[in-house]
Amino acid sequence: MALPTRVEIVPGGGVVDRLQGLVSPPATITVTCLPHHGPEETVGLAVKLSGLGYRAVPHLAARTLTSRRQLMHFTTRLADAGVRDIFVIAGDDKDPEGPYDWSMPVMEEIADVGGFNTGFAAYPEGHPSISEPELTQLLLKKQQLGSWAVTQMCFSGDVLNRYVARLRSDGVTVPVWAGVPGRVRRTRLIALAGRIGVGPSLKFAKRSGSLLRSVLAPSSYDPAPLVRSIERSNAFAGVHVYSFNDFSGIPRA
Repeated sequence: MALPTRVEIVPGGGVVDRLQGLVSPPATITVTCLPHHGPEETVGLAVKLSGLGYRAVPHLAARTLTSRRQLMHFTTRLADAGVRDIFVIAGDDKDPEGPYDWSMPVMEEIADVGGFNTGFAAYPEGHPSISEPELTQLLLKKQQLGSWAVTQMCFSGDVLNRYVARLRSDGVTVPVWAGVPGRVRRTRLIALAGRIGVGPSLKFAKRSGSLLRSVLAPSSYDPAPLVRSIERSNAFAGVHVYSFNDFSGIPRA
């Protein structure tokens, strides 16, 4: 049985026109919040997508928010547009633009407003600056405010399945969405994966038989075998596709 699918997009480049041609409403579309475009563009795009019939999930990066007033303005706009899910992250900015230097205070503010389901990030291959025990403690705290989690992009079903089993044994009970790459050209995918910190599973893929063929094939990475392994585990709420705005092959098992 196929799992629910969410598609992550990046604002810009006529993304909505291209999306509409290949992914129909009421699909769930998540919208990134990167330093070079900021939260205003993310929220605006989420509002637009909701108006087109999609279930929009904006990302809010804590370090990009300039004030509590700005955050409240965003939550009002999103609520008025019918958006009910927000994914909260710390963000890639080194220095915060305002009072929030990590995701928890933003999650607390949104919880006080009410009416939203908040998601947060999970790291099956670890975090470069946070130890594994610290990550576990953070997830336990965040699940008191959040409704679901999304994993960092991963190329290995075994890594993802072991990770969610470990989360459950540690007491993390929220639904987890498995973050997987879409059908992206392999040269671009590998370059992007290196930039966003995906390491062990990509290294494994390069020296593994079947994964070697799927990741390093001449054309595009095929996520279907990875998605099938995730579905067989029966451990995930759904599949979160990192599309990099390539919608030609959203994975289906």
